[in-house]
Amino acid sequence: MPELRDPVPPRVQMIGISQTFGTTTVLHDVGLSIAPSEIHALVGQNGAGKSTLMKILGGIYPEHQGTVRIDGHEATLSSPRDALREGIGLIHQELSLVPSLTVAENIMLGIEPGRALYGKKTTRDAAHAVVSQVPMLASLPLSSLVSELSTGLQQRVEIAKVLSRDVKVLVMDEPTARLSGPERADLRDLMVELARSGMAIVYISHFLEEIFQSCHSATVLRNGRVVDSGPIEKFTLGSMTRAMLNEELAAEEAAATSRDDRRIAMKPVIELVGVTSARVSDIDLVVSEGEIVGLAGLVGSGRSRVARTIVGAERLTAGQLLVDGKPVSIHGPRAALARGIVLVPEARKTEGIIGSATAAKNMILMALDRGLAPRGVIDRKRSVAAIADKFSGLQIRPADPALEAQRFSGGNQQKLLLARVLLARPRMIVADQPTAGVDVGTKAQIHRLLRAAGADGTAILVASDDLDELIALCDRIVVMKDGRVVGSHLRSELTRQNLIDLMSGAEAIH
Repeated sequence: MPELRDPVPPRVQMIGISQTFGTTTVLHDVGLSIAPSEIHALVGQNGAGKSTLMKILGGIYPEHQGTVRIDGHEATLSSPRDALREGIGLIHQELSLVPSLTVAENIMLGIEPGRALYGKKTTRDAAHAVVSQVPMLASLPLSSLVSELSTGLQQRVEIAKVLSRDVKVLVMDEPTARLSGPERADLRDLMVELARSGMAIVYISHFLEEIFQSCHSATVLRNGRVVDSGPIEKFTLGSMTRAMLNEELAAEEAAATSRDDRRIAMKPVIELVGVTSARVSDIDLVVSEGEIVGLAGLVGSGRSRVARTIVGAERLTAGQLLVDGKPVSIHGPRAALARGIVLVPEARKTEGIIGSATAAKNMILMALDRGLAPRGVIDRKRSVAAIADKFSGLQIRPADPALEAQRFSGGNQQKLLLARVLLARPRMIVADQPTAGVDVGTKAQIHRLLRAAGADGTAILVASDDLDELIALCDRIVVMKDGRVVGSHLRSELTRQNLIDLMSGAEAIH
């Protein structure tokens, strides 16, 4: 944990903050105080109010109750521009880059050098001056389009964009959710360096271990209220987890993690035989009724390509896809849906959630083709009942189906996607990074839903970066490397370390 300077007056004070959307109150009289050079963790389940509180600080939600003070004076935060003038910079959970612009243009967007004429070279030089000062940003390809970059590199561009402004308060909302282990370590070093320069940092992460490594203090939110706050030494991993969620969820996840291998009735739902598509070759894979199969591999191993090929989002160039033992051609996600095969996509913002549509409309999209719209007419009574049941069962917050999906936190948007999938009554769920960017409580809930679906006979394929998740959740784990399958193992045959070795090619299990 980094050292903190001697006590000084707060840089940020949020006093009596409350926020209501429609008839739903999502923050109740919340207080927060952060000093210069302090790294303060804001912790809680998805939907606890963390991102909403920080959007108030960032001027995105000006219609709130309570007071915000910066360096002792009351700040009027009516817009993000006001927040920037106060020296407040936000790195959002969902990236806010322009894909069609270059890295340099994104970094300098809105503060381009020059008075009248735009110049690519001067913009690039200005961006270079920003990134060259920060080791983890120095290798950014400034002339490349953002759309050509990996998610991890896009996250670095977002960081560079904020640091190009003169900020003294930095909010980082789930900045490591899509970063590799070494990239997370680089970001931790950067936070410590920025804090030493006097910056106050608010750090939101669902990786609780990172909080104990990086932060001086923490505030825990639950259901829009502060339930605990203080120096990081006050907490343990267990006490912080208990403050965030109820004991029932924690106990359920622990019991599931320790379970033995299950006996699976080997009735294949889907079989890939010698399948080749973009960047994957000669894939043999079987997923049976009631079986949860994990896809493990390093970035670029082909996990997501296999998932997308199964649902027709990637074109098959060789091999066969069999459903219930019969060869099929699936030319797109809707054709896959017709056969009961559904995808939970990795990019929920661009490929999953329709932000401007209500939560209810997002949830029933797939089910309209799967029984909720007989003869093309929506069965409204059944739809309303099904939506209410999923809101209750998945504990989606705020509990308002009429609210626009973009108003929900990232974790609750993920629950909306899962609700959409479950309402479609699938024979097979293909889940690509199903718990990326969600907290421990939401992760436990998602695991419970997937296990319940498996117990009901649904075949499930999970591609995930989270090795502990794969070992805890899956009956069998298929390992990929360089676009090919290099092994398939029961969960009892694997530990985290030898799974890492298998993914990197350093070990084989016999």
